[in-house]
Amino acid sequence: MNRHPRKLADLHTHLYGCIHSADFLEFLRDREVDWTRYESNYHRVYGVSPLITDVLERCRRGVAGAGAEFDRLFVFGDDDAGNFDRFQAKYNMLNHGGVMSGFWRGELPASVVIAETCMFIHKIIARQQQQNVGYVEHRMALGPDGAHAQSREMLLAMLSAYAAYEDADILARLAISLPRDNPWPNWELVREVALGPLGHLLTGIDFCYLEEGYPPRDQRELFNEVKDFNRRHPERALAVLYHVGESFNDKSLESAVRWVHEAAELGAHRLGHAIALGVDPERYGRHTRTESVAERVDQLRYDLRHREGLDEFGVQVDVATATEELERISALPMDHRITMEYDEGNLDELRQRQEFAIGCVRDLGAVIEVCPTSNRRIGGITNPEHHPVKRFIASNAPFVIASDDPGIFGITLADEVAWVGEHHRLPDDTMEHILDLAWSSRSEVLTGRWS
Repeated sequence: MNRHPRKLADLHTHLYGCIHSADFLEFLRDREVDWTRYESNYHRVYGVSPLITDVLERCRRGVAGAGAEFDRLFVFGDDDAGNFDRFQAKYNMLNHGGVMSGFWRGELPASVVIAETCMFIHKIIARQQQQNVGYVEHRMALGPDGAHAQSREMLLAMLSAYAAYEDADILARLAISLPRDNPWPNWELVREVALGPLGHLLTGIDFCYLEEGYPPRDQRELFNEVKDFNRRHPERALAVLYHVGESFNDKSLESAVRWVHEAAELGAHRLGHAIALGVDPERYGRHTRTESVAERVDQLRYDLRHREGLDEFGVQVDVATATEELERISALPMDHRITMEYDEGNLDELRQRQEFAIGCVRDLGAVIEVCPTSNRRIGGITNPEHHPVKRFIASNAPFVIASDDPGIFGITLADEVAWVGEHHRLPDDTMEHILDLAWSSRSEVLTGRWS
């Protein structure tokens, strides 16, 4: 596979999140949609009704300014930024306006959903071609029961759509997002299709959506299954792409850093976002957090296991104290909540923990996927000085720049690259290195399919 000169590689995108506002508006023009659930949730989150039926009717009649109104409803912009609930309320327009959700619920035949999905695949790739993207990896969920016949038909049809670009000036690949609570049915389907005629276009599996409550250790068995598959079928080896450290309101900051490190230890090839690993702790200031006993137990065991490495970065682990706490809290219910207080002292220690974990991630060969707009708007990290990419640059962490949901955010990969370069004053040779790293961090390269 040849590198496309002067082209960008986008390694972290979600297929439906790539749908452009204008393309979705065109899709909706002749459709009748029950928007009740979408409008109800939007009102719950934003406090106002989106009035989408009225907006669409004005768009159909060509009323001046109606298209801009639709864009404001569709795009998750800077004014919307704050949390995942607000993002999901906007994203739900795609869920309820399209047919994929009906497919997941078993209400629609595969042929209807396949036609829609493949139509959007071609529109998305056409736009990415125009935006100087030469390689893209899309991610897509097939629903909770990926083993059923309709999901197989859907996946094969999608791969056939990607095959149309084998000789084009853009190469497109697919990763299947597996449910964190039960990934096995989808994994069985992915494993089967990966060995089929179009399996070379299927290059990875992805874990995304809500991460709270799903520690990386829960996927150890699946990680081992993927490693075994890759050993037996190196020509169709699959990368593990793992969203982690993006949202961590349910745990301590130490545990959030640990989750990123543990995902890399398990064998994740690329780490989605990893905000916890690089965000400046100053952003949080003095505050209180809680985490479960189970998480605190894991953290203490982690500290004892890595005490020598942590010590090299100035984090002192008192073996006797940690062991005593471990014995004491292990008698408590695992879902019991423990309160953690943060001040300048332990926030400074957290910086050292981040440095230790960044070094470990680098040594393990995992690559971090930085999605600047997503981090700003969903993660709420609006100050460039606090953005994790600043730490990644300073610590020589391996990272690539990606767009995540460029359609929903109303941005391009070039916008993301420009933001990093401008806000962190990177010289041209450094930016060239970052862009080159994206090409050498393709799933096919990280798994050894291609050099």
